Amino acid sequence: MEFYEAVNKRRSVREFQSRPVEKGKLRRVLEAGLKAPSHNHLREWEFILIKDIDRRKEVLELEPSTRDFTDEMVNEWTKGATDEFVKEMYLKALPVQKRMLMNAPELLVVCFRMRKALKDCRTLFDLNCFASVWACIENILLVMAAEGLYGVTKIPYETASLKKALGLPGDYEVAAIIPIGYPQDYFVKQKTVSLQEKTHYDKW
Repeated sequence: MEFYEAVNKRRSVREFQSRPVEKGKLRRVLEAGLKAPSHNHLREWEFILIKDIDRRKEVLELEPSTRDFTDEMVNEWTKGATDEFVKEMYLKALPVQKRMLMNAPELLVVCFRMRKALKDCRTLFDLNCFASVWACIENILLVMAAEGLYGVTKIPYETASLKKALGLPGDYEVAAIIPIGYPQDYFVKQKTVSLQEKTHYDKW
């Protein structure tokens, strides 16, 4: 796929076909992640693929935001949304959070090395490692789109127990969990924004 086509085709997907992901495609996705720019040129990123269903259940039970949502809980989470687009997105997304992580053909956990514990970070400079892992994640998402694969970035609400269960070294952190697969027909609508309105010169 031509690069700009992949950029335009990338979407957030939470519902997947049962069709397995080919090993070659998955390898190319992960290799693309490792080609991203890194703040220290060391690319201190690690990938964990959770394939075993029982293992997935064990991991997801540790994450508060992957619980099963009732209609009342969804309404409570969205009642403060002033943007109808945001509210509609959450109403669709929240109820399928756990199901997407359980049912996706592949479940990828992206980890990165922290030079300081998150609680000790005081400046944006301290978060360079966090910023660069997201360059890695963006490469992953774009190559997924080029390969006809989709998913969404799920940010853990709390990672201490998740890190322990996955055996992460103490100086590593979980950046995101990404379900990967071939999409069902539904795609979350992307809000249209104007480049002209978003671009400023010399000052805001």
